[in-house]
Parts: sequence; C-alpha cells; structure tokens
Amino acid sequence: MKQSRLILINILIIVALILVGGIIAYYWTQSYDYVSTQDASISASSIPVAATQTGTVEALGLHIGQKVTKGQVVGKELVLTSSSSASANGKAKSTTSTAAPSATVNIEAPANGVVANVSVNNGQMVSAGTPVFTLVQLSRVNVIANIPESKIRNVSVGQSATIYVDAHPGVAFSGTVKAIQPTTQSFFSLIPTAATSGTYTKVTQRVPVTLSIDAAGYTLLPGENAEVRITVH
Repeated sequence: MKQSRLILINILIIVALILVGGIIAYYWTQSYDYVSTQDASISASSIPVAATQTGTVEALGLHIGQKVTKGQVVGKELVLTSSSSASANGKAKSTTSTAAPSATVNIEAPANGVVANVSVNNGQMVSAGTPVFTLVQLSRVNVIANIPESKIRNVSVGQSATIYVDAHPGVAFSGTVKAIQPTTQSFFSLIPTAATSGTYTKVTQRVPVTLSIDAAGYTLLPGENAEVRITVH
C-alpha cells in the first residue's frame, strides 16, 4: 500500500516537472523567437483639406463616413477680393477698399477616401489655410506597434508578423515590418520627461514600428486596438 502510494506520488511529481518544464520551454521559445506587444493600433493615411483663399463656403454637402473619389467636387468657395475706388477733388485723392466676391472656386477631394471630419458649415467665412474636411484612406491601413526598448534590437525591416485586432476576435492577420522609427515615442513629446524635483522614476521607453497588414477583406478602422507578434528568429 505504501509502495503504491510512493509510486503514485513519484508519477505525479514527474508529471508536474514535465508540465513546468514544458511551460518554461514554451515561454522561452516565445521570448526567443518572437517579439510581442499589445501596445499597437491600426493607422491610416489622413489627408487634411484646407481653404486656399479667403471666402465663404457654399454648397458643401459632406457628411462623416461619406466616400469620395479623387477630383470629386464636394463644395464651392465664394472667393472675396479687395476692390479699390478712387476720387479726386483738386489735388486731394482718397481711396476706399471693399471686399467683393470675384469668383467661385470648387472644393475638390484630393484623393479617394472616406470623410473622417468636417470642420466648417455652409455660409461660414474662411481664410486661406482654414481646415475644411479630412479624408482617411481605409485601403491603405498600417499598424503602429510600440516595442519596448529592451526588445527593439531584435526587430528589423522585412520580418513577418502575426497581428490580432480587437474588433475582429479570432482572426489572425499577416503583416510585415515596414519601418522602425529612429527615436522613442517620448522624443517628440511636448512635455519633457526629465525629472526636475530631484527624484527619478525609470520608465521603459517604446519605439514605434510600422507594419503592413493584409486586411483580407476586413474593414480596419484607424485607432482600433491590435496585438502584434513579430517573428525575429
């Protein structure tokens, strides 16, 4: 009886050691063969469209989510220019300037895309450079993955990746590393991270990596959360 119990205990210990060893081997393989991060999201090309001259926006018929094509007229701008009039009385001369409409300029979509934002209303006065609307190109999406600085040395352009998007659970998208930003996220931060109070807390820096993604017929929206696993060995 005691011998049977000892045999059973030994078997359980061996099984437990095998399981623990398998788990350790799995995670070691994962850390050696892959670089993974959940700090990732879908990105897309955005195209801001601004007024080119001073005038009034007319016939702007855009709404968020609307698809437009390159060259499509989406509105008009009634351009205002200064007109001068002069009158002479003896040697005295006076000049007055008034703003008057001179032409109508078409507002066109610069590329194929989907309207993501509309910044003005019909009848609104705008000046050159005033944002009118913004397009996003959903056919040209990428993934931005922020890789910890301790792992970035293992990542290089051309490596393959598996990408999971929260909006499409259970779907594994394929991707490829396209570019590695030569700075960390915080390098261009408007708020400096350097400590000035005499205390310092070390924060792991992250390097943005751009990956292509094969959408495989799925619609991926900019900003959606993603998880990336890059094959490095």
